[in-house]
Amino acid sequence: MNAPYKKLKAYRQLAGMNQSEFGKILGISLSNYNSKENGKAPFTLQEAKKISEYFQTTIDEVFFKDDVNF
Repeated sequence: MNAPYKKLKAYRQLAGMNQSEFGKILGISLSNYNSKENGKAPFTLQEAKKISEYFQTTIDEVFFKDDVNF
């Protein structure tokens, strides 16, 4: 798993959410979310936008920056 997905996991965990709960926010199943967070499937642009809006940050911050700025 590469750094952007580790960062997404950290954001999710800091929000106190499990994968199932976050998958519901994105409108996808637990298995689909799990595959995406583990780097086995890509997030769509719409999903990335929902994620960045939920965490009130940018897509770039969640998926492309290596540093952690919580």
